[in-house]
Amino acid sequence: MPIRLPDDELLSLVIKTQKEAILAAKMKGLFSFYVPALPSSTVITTSLITAFFDDDDEPLTIRTPLLCDDDFSRGIVEILKYDEVDIYFFDEHNYEWMSFRTVLEDNGSCLIGDEDIHLLGYHPETVKSIHGVLNDWFGSRTQEDDECAIQAVFKEELSPQDIFVLDMTPEVNGYQGSSGYRHDTLTRTDPGYHQERDISACLLRAFEPKQIMMNPRRKDTFKEILDHLVLTDKLAILIQAKDSPTSEAGITRTLERKRRSTHSQIDNAIRQINGASRYLKRQTTAKLVVGDNDVDVSLGKRRVIGLAIVKELFDDEGEAYAAACRKLSGLNGGGMVMDYNSFHAFTHRFRSETEFVRALETLVERVQSSGWISVKDEVFAGVLDWVEQVRTSDPDH
Repeated sequence: MPIRLPDDELLSLVIKTQKEAILAAKMKGLFSFYVPALPSSTVITTSLITAFFDDDDEPLTIRTPLLCDDDFSRGIVEILKYDEVDIYFFDEHNYEWMSFRTVLEDNGSCLIGDEDIHLLGYHPETVKSIHGVLNDWFGSRTQEDDECAIQAVFKEELSPQDIFVLDMTPEVNGYQGSSGYRHDTLTRTDPGYHQERDISACLLRAFEPKQIMMNPRRKDTFKEILDHLVLTDKLAILIQAKDSPTSEAGITRTLERKRRSTHSQIDNAIRQINGASRYLKRQTTAKLVVGDNDVDVSLGKRRVIGLAIVKELFDDEGEAYAAACRKLSGLNGGGMVMDYNSFHAFTHRFRSETEFVRALETLVERVQSSGWISVKDEVFAGVLDWVEQVRTSDPDH
């Protein structure tokens, strides 16, 4: 996001992305902007892919449509033509992790080429098309395309990098089982602690604190039954998450190892969800301990949905994920698999109990009947619908 800080003539850039991308940029000391020339039905246009190289061939990316009728796109294009820019990196919880004065080395993007580039106007279908075209272009890019990217090379630190966050705000700590605070660092060697609290913060967008239980344990054995139990009047959501360390060693693993890890995490999460469901169903009233408090839970006639959350999913493995969801078919509400970033986006899009439950149940039903559905694509489509509603209701558009 382009911003103009007080007393600055030039724009600065805020990048909000996942910790893995921030850490990859920190490790490499750089990242890349790809600004390809893209043919449309009427003109040659362009848009932006920002790449963070945890993997040289398939890096983490952000796809950004550039449009002719909004200040955001104009600001991005202006920044990409700078020789230097100050860049600030934030994660999904708005924690700032690092900032650098950055040199931009344009080695042949369309912004300095001979093509006559025209940005397209906004339309929801145009934005969807641009995302698809960018994805296809990047997947088939050549070495020459890599060489023509704009290299963003870190030159000077603008803030300390060894940051420790202590967050005591009730907005992210108000659930049952909370200690009243959370701590965080960019590098995570104990992923479970952090991911559980990330998910709790996400759930608080849609549910009341009293509905969310983190790390419920059996009172008789003190054994944790799963990561989160969410109870509404008609529904119980059983959530189990599995994560991997966010470290240099973790993010530089081969893609094949990351894929194997994802499948293992899904299997383990589903196994724990099914085990928790069996335990809760056996008990007329389950005696649990959440934090330091005794809690009695009775599923009664509630529908039960299982939700397995893992670090990452891969676009070409949908059939395997649909098969994994079927392993939760013993629950009377079925189940779903999500990667954490999609879950985070899902709770931003559906920010009430009613919206969240309706959307989750719809996803489960559609996967059961039609096969795998990408959660991030569904969220993206919903956001575009919302943007269109805002635009059509705004008299200035």
